[in-house]
Amino acid sequence: MDAAESAVLLGLRPAAFFGCSGLRLLLSAHQRLRTRSGRLRVVCDRVLTLCLLHVTGIAAVLRPAPTVADALTPVAADGLPAGRCSGC
Repeated sequence: MDAAESAVLLGLRPAAFFGCSGLRLLLSAHQRLRTRSGRLRVVCDRVLTLCLLHVTGIAAVLRPAPTVADALTPVAADGLPAGRCSGC
């Protein structure tokens, strides 16, 4: 990450439910941060939430990670998201 770039770390691990409103908020936050040279980093290890992120294509943009350490590790531009759903 460049020195001028900032990151917001958002933990979705405690979220019991995550739906369309949450997706809209994630995308809105992502877009606002990008206009300010920032990045939204998402921590999520819940299978249902990961499936929703993958099915909607948002996982390819936000690249959710299963742990805070993984979320803070730089990812190559062509790398796959660290968090993956199974069976959706």
